[in-house]
Amino acid sequence: MIEVEIKVKISDPAQMRKKFEESQGIYKFSLIHEDTYYNMPIGLRDFKQTDEALRLRKSCRFDRSSHGKTQDFEYYITYKGKKMDTSTKTREEIDIKIENIKKMKKMLDSLGFQEVFTVKKERELYEFKFENYHIEALIDYIPILEQYFIEVEYLTDSKEKLDESKELLFNFLSLYGIQKEDSIKRSYLELILEHFKLI
Repeated sequence: MIEVEIKVKISDPAQMRKKFEESQGIYKFSLIHEDTYYNMPIGLRDFKQTDEALRLRKSCRFDRSSHGKTQDFEYYITYKGKKMDTSTKTREEIDIKIENIKKMKKMLDSLGFQEVFTVKKERELYEFKFENYHIEALIDYIPILEQYFIEVEYLTDSKEKLDESKELLFNFLSLYGIQKEDSIKRSYLELILEHFKLI
């Protein structure tokens, strides 16, 4: 699948929640993601140069009204290909659910994959019906940056539909005063490494 994704920085998450609810956005659940990124073994291709990503994710899902008392945990390994355009974070994504993240981490370590960084995200997922399409929007908080963002996502299996999908998401974001030039192409990992001057 190809994940068409647009990310923008916001300053007032409470106002954005209100706008989402006023425009018939449905709150689904909250998430805490701990994403550990890896680079290839030394001597093989460098993901920093090829714009690819390999990630292990620990996902904790809960309803915000329960204050995290009831939690569901899931684990994934994900490969992301290089970005496909200059205005969004659109890329091929292969996502596989796994049962034991500790064993997968041990396997990657044993094969020489290099652990880069772990990114923690606090997220709220909303669903929308927009122009007869199903759109997911996340309000994200990145504790290490002390910053809030919105991510909107749409999955397609066709490169021919990329421009149509991007236009759909930008039209959706325009309802909230967000323009194309507000789009952030860099991943959270890249933003963190830049912020702390680690790249």
